[in-house]
Amino acid sequence: MTDSDQCPASQTLGFDILMTMEVTVLKRLAPRSYQVCGMVPYFYTQLFPQQEDGAHCAEPWQYSPMLEYFLDEVEDFFEKTFEADAVLSSGIWVEELETGDELPLLATARIVRDSKVLLIQAVREEYAERVRILRKARVELLDRRKIATALNAFKKRALYDSLTRLYNRGAFLDILQNQIANLRTYSPNLALLMIDIDDFKKINDELGHLSGDSVLTQLGELLRSSLRKNDAPVRYGGEEFIVVAPNTSLSQSMQVAEKLRKVIAEHDFGIGRPVTVSVGCTIYRPGEDSRDFISRADQALYDAKHLGKNIVCQRDPWIAVKAAGRPA
Repeated sequence: MTDSDQCPASQTLGFDILMTMEVTVLKRLAPRSYQVCGMVPYFYTQLFPQQEDGAHCAEPWQYSPMLEYFLDEVEDFFEKTFEADAVLSSGIWVEELETGDELPLLATARIVRDSKVLLIQAVREEYAERVRILRKARVELLDRRKIATALNAFKKRALYDSLTRLYNRGAFLDILQNQIANLRTYSPNLALLMIDIDDFKKINDELGHLSGDSVLTQLGELLRSSLRKNDAPVRYGGEEFIVVAPNTSLSQSMQVAEKLRKVIAEHDFGIGRPVTVSVGCTIYRPGEDSRDFISRADQALYDAKHLGKNIVCQRDPWIAVKAAGRPA
């Protein structure tokens, strides 16, 4: 299918202008079915390979985990929103090119007249400006009293848990404070996922601590391989883990948590019995103390344990608690 077949000739100039602005237009035809309109910028062909018939990729989320998570929100937005000019934005995320360079992207779902479109845009200048702001903020932080002492202490402290090779609790607190400090200039949302292995004491008591250590090690590997590039998995203590998830809304955190729960429940840990986890999710409320943030994630985890384990629960910082249903 050629570009002229995809869109009317009267729109050619408009799409050419969008291409120079590094914007790709995908028109929604049906749920999870999109058509690429006009020519596409060079970055798009670098990231998303052509289809077998030579047409431009109409399902780029197959090659981008961030787009895949955002697409669930996009589909819900298109199904429930009927107001013209309505907009849903993903926030900026970064993709890695084959050259090793990083490319900042922004996805936007829009309703334009009677059409529903998904725009994918390279936002190099906006990203560069955010980086400049972030660097300036870091310089200002370094000028504050005792910052040099804090940095030296951070460098001397071990960052990783020796068994799971995830960040340890000390590193987690620094990561969390840094994410909160940079929240306004770098990311619109910050989520925490609190994870606990169900009935872990029985594994240690009945199968021995070597089996327990094997479960912890494999769980660390599953977290590293299943999470997104910018997420930070942490061994918080014992059989409890935390994931710091920047640029993640509450609904997105539930999606991430549910995928993790399923991956872990379906994994064979080699101990002759299934291993499951309970997960609690929440997002940061601007201005709150980090201890309250962590405590709310812990409360959401308690909800999951109280409701029968092997489930995901959330606590909204502005709304009463919500709990996910038991898995089928």
